Amino acid sequence: MKRRTLLQAGGGLAAASAALATGCDNKTGAAGTAATDAAGGAGGMTGTNAAAAAAGGGTKGGASRSSWTALGKSLDGKLIRASDASYATARRLYNTRYDTLKPSAIAYVEHPADIAECLAFARRHDTPVAIRSGGHSYAGWSSGNNKLIIDVSALSKVGAPSGGTTRIGAGAKLIDVYQGLGAHGVTIPGGSCPTVGISGLTLGGGHGVSSRAYGLTCDSLVGATLVTADGKTVDCDKKQHADLFWALRGAGNGNFGVVTELRFRTHPAPRAVMAYLTWPWAKAAKVVASWQKWGPVQDDEIWSACHLDARPGGTPTVSVAAFSLGGYGELKNALDKLADQPGGPGPAKSVHLTPTGYLDAMESYAGCSSKSTAQCHMPGSLPGQTGAGQLGRETYAARSHFFDRALSTAGIRTLMDQIEAGGRKGVNGNVALTALGGAINRVKSSDTAFVHRGSRFLAQYLTSWPEKGSSGSRTAWLNSFHDAMRRYSSGAAYQNYTDPGLRDWKSAYYGAAATRLAEVKRTYDPQRLFSTFPQAL
Repeated sequence: MKRRTLLQAGGGLAAASAALATGCDNKTGAAGTAATDAAGGAGGMTGTNAAAAAAGGGTKGGASRSSWTALGKSLDGKLIRASDASYATARRLYNTRYDTLKPSAIAYVEHPADIAECLAFARRHDTPVAIRSGGHSYAGWSSGNNKLIIDVSALSKVGAPSGGTTRIGAGAKLIDVYQGLGAHGVTIPGGSCPTVGISGLTLGGGHGVSSRAYGLTCDSLVGATLVTADGKTVDCDKKQHADLFWALRGAGNGNFGVVTELRFRTHPAPRAVMAYLTWPWAKAAKVVASWQKWGPVQDDEIWSACHLDARPGGTPTVSVAAFSLGGYGELKNALDKLADQPGGPGPAKSVHLTPTGYLDAMESYAGCSSKSTAQCHMPGSLPGQTGAGQLGRETYAARSHFFDRALSTAGIRTLMDQIEAGGRKGVNGNVALTALGGAINRVKSSDTAFVHRGSRFLAQYLTSWPEKGSSGSRTAWLNSFHDAMRRYSSGAAYQNYTDPGLRDWKSAYYGAAATRLAEVKRTYDPQRLFSTFPQAL
């Protein structure tokens, strides 16, 4: 669901669907380049400057027009250049902030051999590459000026489950994954944005409404196939190339190769319950205080998120969205305990509990309840798009923090002060606090490259604005919010919410895993072909 829609949502089930969207996991592959700390990274830049930071500082490689033509002829997939009619659409990412980026070409690869051809071209002509699966990179690093974009959207097959596992092409969009697996009564844990690519989501961790029950998306990954920098196709799992498999689960976006296929363990997709509750803003402090003690310790099947939304010129709002793979009564009783615990906010102003099928819930959270699967895509004829597609793009910026302990009274007051300040400044913005724990935290921090296994909740700070509007006051508010909350956080950040403004990004994303990741990088990409963005390992 669109982030702007989220910020304008009303009540009922539609609002519950919108409320989840801030937890939607948007990721793609990587490529790009330096964003300066002094400027606050792309998260603190306006229009042109943000695009420049994402551009990657790529210089034109030595490839001639005839070399590009030869590359196009060598591929079974499409190679789109600036002279092609579809270039204007092909070069765009989901976030309109990066519409000024002009890659040299976009290769919609059909198979590993196409990828090997692209990588050989990049090595031969010293051309920087970027990898794209859904185009949702928060920093714009799935594109860049003068780069060769390797887009895996055509690798989109969702295989029929067999023996408790399934094979999914790296470019499959989440709506197609949910639909394809849902037809067989199974699922994998994932995010809510329908056009996010499954590989980008998985390789950075991947969380969603079933993650407390089933773990992160990467926790269900049992194997992967990728093309490494030398053009070789490699299969990895816990038995073969185990070090690479470990690294892909949390640090795989753009660092080690181009993933072509993912193999997942599947889980049941039972009937579920969606819930959405609101309280008056005067009770916001009690809602946050109660939720942060309640959400991370619920039974595994209950997920929740607490939202505080700034309203330009109006009173902010506070709400809790919840989702359960258990029964209606169990979720109702749990929500009663949230409201009625000592010091709690008391009865909610509005309460909506809706029993639903699992697939229906995923469609609702995606904003696609009234759309067909074909309509729940971007419109167009390029891979990943459909002629019937009805979804649009958005303009936004976001940052994140993990929290290992509950916020103090001062921390909650700071949270509220920042939301109230946003409203006074006319900012469309919010913070979503997403409960972790459950199956997520039962994985050892050293078992995967996603190390944030001791965190209680994740905060995403977000602001959006009209496509032609100015980002200045919005991103200034976003950075102020992030800075104000840093002292209360663990210092860690979610690698799938790529943040160019982080000064110590390696520690924030990967913690103690950073040293081992560097060793894997030296093994599989010794010439650093995939290091054309500032946060490359």
